[in-house]
Amino acid sequence: MTTLKVGGASVELDEAKGWARTYLVERPRTSAYPAYDGYPGSLGDSVGPQDLLAVALLNVSNNPIPVYYGLESLVAPINERLEDPAIDGDLASAGAETLEAIVRLLGVLETTPARYVRLTTLSKVLHRKRPDLLPLFDDNIRYCYSECEGAPVPYEDGRSHSAYRLAWLKAVQEDLATQLPLWKEIAAIAPGPKITPLRALDIIGWELGKRRN
Repeated sequence: MTTLKVGGASVELDEAKGWARTYLVERPRTSAYPAYDGYPGSLGDSVGPQDLLAVALLNVSNNPIPVYYGLESLVAPINERLEDPAIDGDLASAGAETLEAIVRLLGVLETTPARYVRLTTLSKVLHRKRPDLLPLFDDNIRYCYSECEGAPVPYEDGRSHSAYRLAWLKAVQEDLATQLPLWKEIAAIAPGPKITPLRALDIIGWELGKRRN
């Protein structure tokens, strides 16, 4: 029996594939797939106005208008940091320079704070621009990496946002890299548009968090 791990949570591979099949194939026009993953957005590698609407397709917020304007206020600093040549490649093989560049990118949340915009919201925009590199974050992913028994990035008093995010990125990277063939199997279930192994990890992490009780 093969076990798939996301942070401190785990599931048997065949069950995880069943979850993915339900999400990706068996609930047409009710799941966030393919709406989020196939949403056209803005052309190119930079964030544009169209990309800001993608967050609604993952049910991130009940306040879509202030979320949109909050994200809009961050577009310039986001794109400036996205231009860093280190923001490239895939997370499984990313080096220290790339991880640090991702932390700087996520740091726009502190340098240019915007109401209603947190890591959960921002990650929904950024993942679509670099789907192999920039992971998604939400309450269920937080549970897997910081709250469940055996979580690799437990909360620590006094730890900065940047230090937490770097530790989280390293933990996601380990789960992605050490189980990459399995994540590729799950990603291959998507009938189209294609998804990345990193998106597959998010789908299973979300399901694990949802079933926490």
